[in-house]
Amino acid sequence: MAETTHDTLIAWLQEAHAFAQHGETMLGGRAEALSSDYPVLSNRLNEHVAETRQHRREIAQLLDDLGADTSTAKDIGGKLSALGHSWGTQLSGETPVQAVAASIAFEHFEIANYRALIAVADIAEAGQVKATLESLVADDVAMSQWLDDTLIDITRRYVGA
Repeated sequence: MAETTHDTLIAWLQEAHAFAQHGETMLGGRAEALSSDYPVLSNRLNEHVAETRQHRREIAQLLDDLGADTSTAKDIGGKLSALGHSWGTQLSGETPVQAVAASIAFEHFEIANYRALIAVADIAEAGQVKATLESLVADDVAMSQWLDDTLIDITRRYVGA
């Protein structure tokens, strides 16, 4: 555990940066796999990949503003984890329904982590960090809601109803 709230903020921002990189890879692979049969879902996932890429850039800027940088080890770990996840789901034949359900879980995990980061930023009196993170979490809440709204339609389509 980090020694100060400031240290915790930096460490968690580095983890958020790596997790955003993980999300780009994982969601991008999922979008590609769904592109021919589920183009609307694929397009929305690709839009969120672009949002996530922008989140990663904003987090990197926050780290820079705090006098820190991204963690190369965490970024590499996140990238490798996402690639492994992507390959595993392709080999196991992840259905579109499973892809949406897994994406919902991913978004909720990301939302929870951003909210914890917002609390740490508030405690550390890092107002700009807090404001930026509140903006990022709003994008993920919107994506999560879109996925929730889409799940039933994807399920019905998948089973031919």
